[in-house]
Amino acid sequence: MVKENYKFIGDLTEDELERAPVLSFKSEDEKHCIFIRNSKNKTIVKSGSTDYLEYKLNSTYIRNNKQYFFHRISCKKEDINTLEQFDIIFKYLFKKIQYPMKDEEILKLIFSLEELFKVTPTKNKDNLRIGLYGELLFLHSIYLNGYSQIFEKYHSNFFSKHDIELNSKNRIEIKTTTKESRIHCFKHNQIFRQDLKVFVASVLLEPSEEGLSLYDLFLILKEESNYPDFTFDLNKLMKFVGISELDKGPSFSYELALEKIRIIEANNLPHLIINDVNGVTNISYDVECSLADYINASEFIEYIKNI
Repeated sequence: MVKENYKFIGDLTEDELERAPVLSFKSEDEKHCIFIRNSKNKTIVKSGSTDYLEYKLNSTYIRNNKQYFFHRISCKKEDINTLEQFDIIFKYLFKKIQYPMKDEEILKLIFSLEELFKVTPTKNKDNLRIGLYGELLFLHSIYLNGYSQIFEKYHSNFFSKHDIELNSKNRIEIKTTTKESRIHCFKHNQIFRQDLKVFVASVLLEPSEEGLSLYDLFLILKEESNYPDFTFDLNKLMKFVGISELDKGPSFSYELALEKIRIIEANNLPHLIINDVNGVTNISYDVECSLADYINASEFIEYIKNI
């Protein structure tokens, strides 16, 4: 699969060298490489390497006495895992570049990419995978309703207090369950805030062997995303929860899950009225979310467009 994207450098066409903003190829010494067109015809080469990548910024490639100006990035290792990560970088990040880039932009990108190679899968995968499926499905549903900007507001950190920060005063918390009832566990101070407006997105998933896998849901969002940072976070999350073509993770009924997503303003949920906790912390309890009125998706998107 990796080999299909990389033809030998000598097989790159004159038209590709002249026009393409990004090219993948194998070098004369069999390394997997990427050319990114330089925004300037600079020839002062800046070379360096990280643990997994080598780079030559402001490099030139000469064919038939003609110079082409590119930044060149090479994969240092040839093991299957590293090459797969390198291919992910090409397909879902570099390949989407539409214009020539400065050497400073490329250098910043290279060092951020090291994170992807260093992410190691977690051992406690099952619950994380279910929760992640719900989060990604909610993002996908908002995208389908015409608001792609939701991708840049998503928190990929599992330990963030809220999953999506719309702005300084509005948050979204996504809760997922595979049970039939819409009951979710909340920390009291996570959703009932005086200083913030918190919305809860409730996702019900029904396991189905014929349904959409977490792996395929990842692929859908990668295709929908035009936000490099979000796409990069998706790849890190895939690696963290151990999702791959060999292990596609859980599958759920796609249409049913989309249909059952509910968005609720947190203050409308059943909750305890607690004025003074007297030093008690970490208060959490189960909430039957179906008792609260929900907001229509189109109305919700209209709201977040105007905040």
